[in-house]
Amino acid sequence: MTTTLIKKLSEPQSVMIIVLAVISYLNISERTILPDVPKRMEIQSSILSGTMEPPYQYRVMKPLLGKILQTAILPFSGDEEFTHALSYQLLNFAVFLGIYVLLYRYLRNFFSANVCILGMALFAALLPLCITSIWEEGDYITLLLYLAGLSLIFSGREKYLPLIFLIGVFNRDQIIFLLMFYAAYLYSEGRLNDRSARMTALLSALLWAAGYLSLRLIFGFRESIYTVQHNVSTNINTWISAAELWTAMILVFVILSISAFRKSGKYFRFGLLILIPYTVIYFCLAIVTQLAKFLPAYLILIPMSLQVLSGEYTAQNNEKEVPKPANTEGGIP
Repeated sequence: MTTTLIKKLSEPQSVMIIVLAVISYLNISERTILPDVPKRMEIQSSILSGTMEPPYQYRVMKPLLGKILQTAILPFSGDEEFTHALSYQLLNFAVFLGIYVLLYRYLRNFFSANVCILGMALFAALLPLCITSIWEEGDYITLLLYLAGLSLIFSGREKYLPLIFLIGVFNRDQIIFLLMFYAAYLYSEGRLNDRSARMTALLSALLWAAGYLSLRLIFGFRESIYTVQHNVSTNINTWISAAELWTAMILVFVILSISAFRKSGKYFRFGLLILIPYTVIYFCLAIVTQLAKFLPAYLILIPMSLQVLSGEYTAQNNEKEVPKPANTEGGIP
């Protein structure tokens, strides 16, 4: 067993997954966790005590996980600030390791192993530009949950998909947009009218709504200052900096994705189109310079761009799908 594990860990994709997870974890630790630990501890305490302003009050998953780790570590360290930082560093490493494992598996549904490694590297290169605050790791947990949901969808285990929505709503309301990706998948498989798929989507929405309402019943229905009017006004007033950031992070991927559109499979063609309303909603419900919240969109943009960069297209033409089968031999995946 030990020999097999060593062999798997020595595979190129496994090495890259570990290396990229370490790089991302260190980057987030240096720029998000360590700069102001006392402030982070104050935020965590406010959320767990129910005194934080919305919408942050309703994002309880990360501080709960952090508190659990801190409770386990504190008796051995005796230093609360050190324990807080270490707990979230451990949590972040686990999150990024999961992200890269699931991202590789997701890309492997369409591309060869080397192209998948390139896709992971492109994602890792984007992360430094996404960091905008000292309390944003929840956005990476959201991405992990998106990837977990896609893993269930593409592996034929979509009956478990509603659990992702129930869990995810306690981290970010944003998990509801995973239904758009599910719709793209169902369209590509010709299953939009499939009864079981519709029941899965309905149950997912109901469990998300149940979690959404339960959080507000527990902590109260509070009005957020981050209204649509506030967000739109802020985005318009900061359009120059937003345009610079989006040009650096998104423009090239959009151009490559449009170039790949005709030779893409139905899933990606539909997926690229649904990013239009997704982006409009994002403009109204978020600050567009906080691009960590936009990372799920790259689950469409990166694969479509990889088609142009690699020449491995997901469809030979607009009618015939030719996705590459997943390779589960070797490596962590």
